[in-house]
Amino acid sequence: MADQLGVNRYVLRKALRLLRATAELPSGRRRVSKTQRLPAKSGIAHMTSPAECWEVRLSLEPEIARLAAVRGTKAEIEAIEAAHARSDALIFDLEIDIEFHRAIAIASHNALALNLIEQIMEITRDPGFRAMFPAFTAETGWRHHQMIAEAIRNRHASEAENAMRTHLTAILQWLNGGGEQARVPPK
Repeated sequence: MADQLGVNRYVLRKALRLLRATAELPSGRRRVSKTQRLPAKSGIAHMTSPAECWEVRLSLEPEIARLAAVRGTKAEIEAIEAAHARSDALIFDLEIDIEFHRAIAIASHNALALNLIEQIMEITRDPGFRAMFPAFTAETGWRHHQMIAEAIRNRHASEAENAMRTHLTAILQWLNGGGEQARVPPK
């Protein structure tokens, strides 16, 4: 399972223990059939849509931003701000965007969250996946990133959570064919 998810066994065991402790996962052991297994990482980008990807991001990243505001070290917060400082308000750069979101996950001090964000970001790098994005405008979500970085720097956990939710919701609305905000162009 660790290989299929692309995580080390320690992280997987820790996550499974947490899920079992919160009764999210039954404690009994059972084998998973091949038909129930997750697709290989290389194939998942072709089995999902950008909207589905952003739905998952929306369920994870607001909490990750909240944790970053609470747990991030000064150096980690400076890394978030440095990634944002390298971005341009009118030109989207996928690698800088990934660096920004990854820096927030690092500052959350949650190894599983970081690993999940890295896996999701790998999907967004896939050219076939990016080709599914609708037409874009010059708006890149830069202002949202600014709000997220400021909230984390100021240690305003709920503001960081809300800013991330606003950012990802705007992108999801665009992916679903509505809204003019925060359009993320293919690279």
